Amino acid sequence: MGNPLVSVVIPAYNRPDTLKIAIDSVLEQTYPNIEIIICDDSTDDRVQEMLDPYLDPNPKIKYHRNERNLFLENWHKCYDLASGEYINYLMDDDVFHKEKIAKMLYFFNDFDNITLVTSYRQTINETGDFLPPLRATSRLYEETRILEGKLLGNLALTRCLNVIGEPTTVLFRKKDLTEPFGFYKGKQYSLINDFAAWLSLLCKGKAVYISEALSYFRLHPNQNNNKMGFAAFSQWLEIIIASREDGFLDNKELFKTALLSYRERVNHYDQFAEDIKRIDKLLITLD
Repeated sequence: MGNPLVSVVIPAYNRPDTLKIAIDSVLEQTYPNIEIIICDDSTDDRVQEMLDPYLDPNPKIKYHRNERNLFLENWHKCYDLASGEYINYLMDDDVFHKEKIAKMLYFFNDFDNITLVTSYRQTINETGDFLPPLRATSRLYEETRILEGKLLGNLALTRCLNVIGEPTTVLFRKKDLTEPFGFYKGKQYSLINDFAAWLSLLCKGKAVYISEALSYFRLHPNQNNNKMGFAAFSQWLEIIIASREDGFLDNKELFKTALLSYRERVNHYDQFAEDIKRIDKLLITLD
C-alpha cells in the first residue's frame, strides 16, 4: 500500500523553545513520508528566527507567517495547506513518541472502517519530566482496543471529559473530516474544538485506542487551557445535546448520565444557572 503522506500541522504561537522540541520529535519519526506545516500566529519574530536554520536542510517543513493574528482561523489555515492523506495536529508545546505515526498508521492500513486512532498520552512538565495523569488523561484501557466510534464518544460525553485526547494525540484521514476542524453540526466550538472534531470522526466509523504512550502532553503555567479556565466547560452542554443527532447518547439512560455529569460539574457556579435550569427541564422529559 506504500507510504501515504502524513501532514503534521502545527499552529504556532510565541513558543519557540518548545516548538523546537516538537519539530525535532517529528523529524525523528520512524515513518518516512511526513510533511510539517507550521502556521505562525506569533506576535514577535522569535519563532521565525528559531526556524530559519531548519528550513533549507528540511524541505519537508513548510513555514507560513501570518500577517495578522488569525486565532482559530490559524487552525483552519494549517489544515487547508496540508497535502497529506492523513492529518495529525501537533501543539507547539507537545511532543511525539518517535514511533507515533508508524504505529497509528498500521491500524488504518490493516483494518477496515477506522476513522480515528488515539493513544494514552503521558503528561510532562515544563522541562519534560513525567507527571502523574490528570483525570482526563488517565489510561482508558490496559490493552490496545478497536471499538465502535460511538462507544468511545459516549465514554467522553457521559463523563464530560475529553478522554480521547488533545489535538496532538489523534491521527485521522483528511477526507473523513467533512467539516473544518473544530466544527460539529455546523457550529464552531472554540474551547473544545478538538473534541468537536473527534465526534465528527467517531460517528463515521471505528476508533482505535493504543494503550502505549505515543505522545506527551505538556502542562505549564502559560498553557492556553489555563487561560481559558472554567469557561471551556461552558460548551459541553451544547455538544452533548447536538451529539444525539449523530446517534451518540442514543438511549435515555446515557443521555441522562451525560446531563447529570455536566450538572454536577457546574452546580456550584452562578454563571451556569441557566444551564442548570435547562438541564432540569430536559431531565423532566426523560423521567
